[in-house]
Amino acid sequence: MKAGTILAVNQSNLIQLSASDMDTVCSQIAAFGFTAVRFAVNWAQTVNWFGPPTYTKVEAAAAALAKYNLTPLPVLGINKPWLSDGSVATFGKYVTTCVSIFGGIPAYEVWNEPNLYNFSVGTPKTFLAYLRAAAVPIRAAGSKVIHGGLAAYPNAHPWFFFTNYSPDTWLTALFAAGENNDYDLMGYHPYALSQGGNWTNPIGSYGMSEIAKLDAVRATHGDTRPYVFTEIGYDTARVSAAATELPAQLAALPAGDVYFFCWRDTVGDGGSFGVVNSKNVPKLPYYNVVSGLLAG
Repeated sequence: MKAGTILAVNQSNLIQLSASDMDTVCSQIAAFGFTAVRFAVNWAQTVNWFGPPTYTKVEAAAAALAKYNLTPLPVLGINKPWLSDGSVATFGKYVTTCVSIFGGIPAYEVWNEPNLYNFSVGTPKTFLAYLRAAAVPIRAAGSKVIHGGLAAYPNAHPWFFFTNYSPDTWLTALFAAGENNDYDLMGYHPYALSQGGNWTNPIGSYGMSEIAKLDAVRATHGDTRPYVFTEIGYDTARVSAAATELPAQLAALPAGDVYFFCWRDTVGDGGSFGVVNSKNVPKLPYYNVVSGLLAG
């Protein structure tokens, strides 16, 4: 691994776990050797239909991570609360509350894969307004702003008026919308997928080749902000080559911290991407490969 690179892990559904399960997951992650955990703080799930927003589970996650000296990387946004106030101003209040819970941690990530319609807040121009609202409280706490990790998918209209933007198309449009130092780190998810979504050799994969296109867009605007690879990994139910390909893929990435996706298999949120299965049993040889990377 490149000098200074942090290897960390995802457990996206951390906040949805019971108190005992949350403790189990955090203790296992720490014992494995990871020091930071990325997880979702879904804006839509903080909505309380009978009163003000509720952050009890968010506070529980913060406490569990602190207990095991794990650095949080909260992913803020995820989904808009479509049936309540999803305005930019309300998003800013939600981010301010989250920052009050986690404090001046190294960074907060604003949205997850905003270039995909599943998570979309709209166009890049619309996203920029939410990003700017989030940046104010995040930077006031002394933390850095990560642009939500872009997914390596091609341009498409998969369903009626919904749009998927390729990473370079998204970033080009974001600059055209007026992006000007509104984030500190660029999030990206370099999965070893072809344009058609099939697993392939990572070195020649769409996920990796898009980095050069992103770099070209960034160079046009004099953008030298570092990358953070907030998701990278393999679906062990569909591919078995991770043992040999993952180290080579990491070596080929530009400098930047790496967050494996994910710690544990979870139905509906992580699938078969875990280094342990849903019963917390290591999945060999993948578990050993990741352990070896972390060790050295």
